[in-house]
Amino acid sequence: MVRGQEIAIVRTRSGDIHAVQARCPHRGGPLADGLVGAGRIVCPLHGHAFELATGEPLMHGCGGIRTYSVDVSADGEILLHLQSPITCAG
Repeated sequence: MVRGQEIAIVRTRSGDIHAVQARCPHRGGPLADGLVGAGRIVCPLHGHAFELATGEPLMHGCGGIRTYSVDVSADGEILLHLQSPITCAG
């Protein structure tokens, strides 16, 4: 929870870090508990998948998810940019 927003932070096997809204827009499934792979996150409740980089939905009627810009400091701290969320057009 950051400034009243539930955000899921995920690290891919390649080490990339992404930040997305924590709940699936379909039925509020916890995306942080979903599968991550091939640049996607899959909702654990109904299998809806989204591109981590853009939030675009993949092959389902569910809307997209909000994504946030993330940096990692030299000390390894995750820096989340809430001021300018990248919002999926879907």
